[in-house]
Order: sequence, then C-alpha cells, then structure tokens
Amino acid sequence: MKKIILLCSLFITSLSVNAMTDGELLKQKLAKHDVINAEFSQHVTSADGKLLNESLGHLSVTRPGKFRWEVVSPEEELIVSDGQTMWFYSPFIEQVTLINLSDAIEGTPFILLSGANDQQWNNYQVNKAGKQFIVTDKINQSQDTSFIFEFNKSGNVSKFIVLEELGQRSEFTLSHQPLKASVNTNYYSFEVPDGVEVDDQR
Repeated sequence: MKKIILLCSLFITSLSVNAMTDGELLKQKLAKHDVINAEFSQHVTSADGKLLNESLGHLSVTRPGKFRWEVVSPEEELIVSDGQTMWFYSPFIEQVTLINLSDAIEGTPFILLSGANDQQWNNYQVNKAGKQFIVTDKINQSQDTSFIFEFNKSGNVSKFIVLEELGQRSEFTLSHQPLKASVNTNYYSFEVPDGVEVDDQR
C-alpha cells in the first residue's frame, strides 16, 4: 500500500511539473534570487558576426525594479534605477538623462530580470529550447527583437542575449559575486554631480 501511495504521489508531482509552461518556469527561476550581484562582459556583434563593441562592468539587481549597471571599460557609464526613475549618466559628456523606468526597460531583458509583475509577464511569449529560454514580445510583434536567458548550475542567470531586428546580437555573460554586505537603498539612486547637464525626459 505504501508503495502505491508513493507512486501516486510521484505521478501527481510529475503532472504538476509537466503542466508548468515555459513562461512559468522562467518566471520561477528568475524569482529564485531577490538579489543579483555580478561582474559582466558584453560582446556586440553584427548580423555577419563582426565584433562591434566589447565592455566590462558590474551589475546589481534588487527585485523588484532596482538595479545598478556600471560600465567600467572601455568608457565609463552608469545606469541606475530606484524602481521608478532610471538615470543614465555619461561622465565623458557630463550629462545625465532621467527616464521613467517603465518606459526605459519595456521590451528589454531588464523588465523580467528586475522583477516584472504578472501583467507584464503576460506580454511575453517564452519558449524553452535546451538550456535556453527564448523570450519574444507579443505586444510589439512588428519589432522583431527577442532575448534569451541561460542559467548556471546554481540557478543564477549566467548569460542573457538580445537579438535585434537586423541581426545585431548583444551577449552579456555574468560572473556572480557574493554580497559582502547588505545593499543600501541609496545605492539605487543617483545624485547629480555639480556641473553635469540634466536631461529630464520623464
């Protein structure tokens, strides 16, 4: 009798796993970690495979909505979000641009990576192919852009890829780092330095 009960339990569990859609599985995997702290490398290639750009930097995400994207090489850039406003700061041209976060990350991997709500998830189609989760925008289908998530053995996002309409490919590889201390909320805000031009597009 115990064996029969055990087999039934395993069967029911198997059914529930199989019933989970690819979108629900991706959502579950992304929600596993409320905080992401990683070094990243970015490689941008053209449709014919030509290397267009490379960069290195650091990414921190605290779900939902807060992230800090720092490019340190070859040219410093900083993108910060407090969950409502996104600041894009370029020290080279001494300018910071302010954008509503919802407008800035719509149709990009960051909308899911930083913690999309159920309504936003409904705007995306997810298909799992091997180790990759391929995401397409169901609302803006005229823009033939998709993005791909991959995960490492620890369940962390190890790579995300943006495939643009004309074949350009941006690949981000993440190397996760343990947090040495809790993240201060001020880390996800931006104080405009003296002499920096402000372009507020909110």
